Amino acid sequence: MDTPSYDVIVIGAGPAGLTAATEAARAGLKCLCLDKLAPGGVLINLGELHDFDEIFSGTQMASLLTDDAVVAGVEIGFGEVVKVSGDGPWTVETAEGERHTGRAIVIATGLNKGRLGVPDEDQFEGRGLSHCAACDGPLYTGLPIIVAGADGWAAFEAKELTGLASKVTVVGAPPAQTPEGITFIDGRIVGLEGDDGLQSAVIESGSVRNTVPASAVFVYVGQSPAAEFLPESLARDATGHIVVDTEGRTSMPTIFAAGDVRAAGRQYLSDAIADGQRAAKAVVAALAKTS
Repeated sequence: MDTPSYDVIVIGAGPAGLTAATEAARAGLKCLCLDKLAPGGVLINLGELHDFDEIFSGTQMASLLTDDAVVAGVEIGFGEVVKVSGDGPWTVETAEGERHTGRAIVIATGLNKGRLGVPDEDQFEGRGLSHCAACDGPLYTGLPIIVAGADGWAAFEAKELTGLASKVTVVGAPPAQTPEGITFIDGRIVGLEGDDGLQSAVIESGSVRNTVPASAVFVYVGQSPAAEFLPESLARDATGHIVVDTEGRTSMPTIFAAGDVRAAGRQYLSDAIADGQRAAKAVVAALAKTS
């Protein structure tokens, strides 16, 4: 079987990846956008979005971005990427055994799910620990919950949960203006407690520890960049995020990065879309030089 060949392969079909793929295709490039799950990335787990004049749900925005990509001529593919090799053109291999080649690569894989880093954390997965308010929030209707993390996507999730939980406590630095219906504790979770599922969390704030009732903790801290499949020689910062310049270029020619996977990125929808646009422009410029 011949290996399919593309001008650009975008790895990750979240808001940054779909935007990059759409803009590249509109510029006339043959583009494949790969994701191990459904297109939309983190958007499919979010409720109402307020980044724009018109209010969308996460699933509505995911559908709009996917439709734009398909109309532009992007090929949407499914597969978990396990290796990127070569030096341009690049070979992308998936866990399903597929191989694709591309003149350029855009990495837009986002973040792996977060971890609190506390004892016995794994035993509470699915028994009080969650990573998706839209998925699991209804299970805790009328009960107290905690959101670990205060920035980016965590802010969307906390707001989503206020309509369900009896009390929403966010553990993290409070913003300048605290949203109505949310209690903030500037600290970190250091322990989880419960015999039959989660019942409470131990929160350390300064030198003080308090036990706060919680039937669920939604974790948006301790997230790692989903970039394990990339060459070790690709420049990363101390946390493993991909280092890029202002246009999304990495340390390797014709590899670009956009969205939460890159260093100094912010977990906001508008930033992800802007990142995808910048990366696509840089891809078009780079490939024009090598044509």
